[in-house]
Amino acid sequence: MKRHSHIEHILAVKSVGLAGVSNAISAAATNPVDVLKVRMQMAGIGISAQRMGIKQSAMIILAEEGVRGFYRGIVPSILRELFYSGIRMGLYEPAKKTIGGNGPTSLVAKVMAGAITGATGSIIANPLDLIKVRMQSVSGTHPPYSSVLAGIRDICQEGGSVRSLWRGAVPTVQRAALLTAAQVPSYDHMKHFMLDSNYMHDDYTCHFVCCMGAGVLAAAVTSPVDLAKSRIMAQPVDRASGKGLLYQNTFHCLRCIAQAEGPLALFKGFNGQWLRIGPHTTISLMAFEQLRRLSGMQPL
Repeated sequence: MKRHSHIEHILAVKSVGLAGVSNAISAAATNPVDVLKVRMQMAGIGISAQRMGIKQSAMIILAEEGVRGFYRGIVPSILRELFYSGIRMGLYEPAKKTIGGNGPTSLVAKVMAGAITGATGSIIANPLDLIKVRMQSVSGTHPPYSSVLAGIRDICQEGGSVRSLWRGAVPTVQRAALLTAAQVPSYDHMKHFMLDSNYMHDDYTCHFVCCMGAGVLAAAVTSPVDLAKSRIMAQPVDRASGKGLLYQNTFHCLRCIAQAEGPLALFKGFNGQWLRIGPHTTISLMAFEQLRRLSGMQPL
């Protein structure tokens, strides 16, 4: 019994490492789209009907910052994925077995496992997410922080507390719980449905189709909360008190956006969100499946 438990712990740690690596690869590949998404979300704050499309946003970044502008925040983004996605995706399978047992797992158990692991990973990685969003949201040739450590030092001075590093943690956890509850279980469920129904074989084509479906669902579910997360993290801050000057919480942020910019503004950056989550989901899950196979682990 102890030996079995020890093996399970080793497999869980290995899964976290493989998930972190696969998502870090995906984050590096999709960083330009992530920058575009954040810039689109920041566009026209407080101005009704002012939005920027993907092409317009890309042209502005290219003209003002050059190609390097598309790689703003890539270091905190990669570091974030190693911790956040390592936990949310790597511990999904052990959490699913804990909730649903060793037999066939229900969709409800899969969603619960995804929400729990997503929320846990996001809490731990929130400081890196905060630095990433701030570095990506500011236009111009000079980023707000010269490095991740410089960002940590500067943010800790906002209100004079380490707690400042967890600014925007509530919408971040909400987004992560929704994302992982929608993304990983939907991929898991679609894949096993395809295999059990003999529609497809467990190969690259099956993984790709299921990844794209999971990406669309995840983007649709998380878009408003992702907008609130970006706005809250990037808002100006009273450095004495450490409090944000525009938004109090997720619901206050979404209400302000809807009132000032119109209800459709709640989906600002949706195209960028899907263009980022779609490829990110496909690359990360396909890489994770292959890394699990190469390391001798069972597929999801």
